Amino acid sequence: MLQIMVYNARMQNENQLPRFFSANHAPIDFYFKKCARDFVVQEEPLYAFSQSGEHLIVHVRKKDKSTWEMLGLLSQVLGCKMSVFGYAGLKDKNALTFQYISMPKTYEKALSQHAQTLYAQGIKILDTTAHTHKIRLGHLKGNHFSLRLKKLTPLSAQKIAEVLEILQEKGFLNYFGAQRFGKRGDNFKHATTGKKKLDKFLLSSQQSYYFNQWLSARARLNAFINNFSPLEIAKEYPKIPLEQAKALKAQPQDFKLLEGDVLCHYPFGKYFHHNATDLKQNLERLQAKSLVATGLLPGFKVLEARDLAGAFEEPFKKSINSCGDRRFALIYPSVVDFLYLPQEAQGQLKFFLPKGAYATIFLEEIAHQELFSSDV
Repeated sequence: MLQIMVYNARMQNENQLPRFFSANHAPIDFYFKKCARDFVVQEEPLYAFSQSGEHLIVHVRKKDKSTWEMLGLLSQVLGCKMSVFGYAGLKDKNALTFQYISMPKTYEKALSQHAQTLYAQGIKILDTTAHTHKIRLGHLKGNHFSLRLKKLTPLSAQKIAEVLEILQEKGFLNYFGAQRFGKRGDNFKHATTGKKKLDKFLLSSQQSYYFNQWLSARARLNAFINNFSPLEIAKEYPKIPLEQAKALKAQPQDFKLLEGDVLCHYPFGKYFHHNATDLKQNLERLQAKSLVATGLLPGFKVLEARDLAGAFEEPFKKSINSCGDRRFALIYPSVVDFLYLPQEAQGQLKFFLPKGAYATIFLEEIAHQELFSSDV
């Protein structure tokens, strides 16, 4: 039986809820360090570039630099503001990463002239093309990851292979990773500073924190439903009538659908509310991995859950001066490949995750333990 971390279901909002894992296996030990040698990230664009237009698309490889550090260096050598650059997502600093950036074509000659300077700083220009518009944040399908796991015994490697099969089938909880919350893990506690970029990051960190808390609350509910009787469910959660507890218990998937949940087509699509009359159809689509429940990133102009799902979402609706959004509760890893090298006691793990999902969270799901406590 899945161990339920005990806390009062009606606890105060300020209390931090525990982290839950999707699979129910014993922790697996291995060594992994986020570094260019053992952690490779390759971005997959959302669309094919047109090969013509006023914007230069640059495919870059960077080593041991954050995306912001790379853009800062580019702005220095090209003599322009960082705002001229477009990018689809931020990539890890402690890794070897490949991504696409855009800039006006007027900087093409200067970029070529400074290619060696950039290379000496860990940034290599792989190739260039053109496109009709600037790359916007979020304009990517996702990322391909390649990780090297060390100090891996044959038994642990066998367990990893088994767990990967489970996580591909059932998905994993889409928590924000520790790097979202800074080195001390408390960025969400800080007020705004008056600095636009920093304030945007702090507000995003607050949204991420409340999403993680909502996800833990729903994961705890799922675990309770999966392991206890309808009578016990209704007793623990007074908002759920006995008949509704029976219906939730009958749902075959681990992550239970609540009436009023905001669902989204996976991996891309529109948001819509789940109604009890559509339960059969939505459950079929969930099992086909074409539909996923979403959680709230609090803010303004965002679709909120209703009914029972709305009641569970209510404690995590905060007044945050930023545009709100929704985020998948579950992620399904794809293109998964795991190769064990017994002589080196290492494993090579490759996989693809859609945008917004964290490779570190997936790795922690595999290990069934938290590996990254801060952004170091």
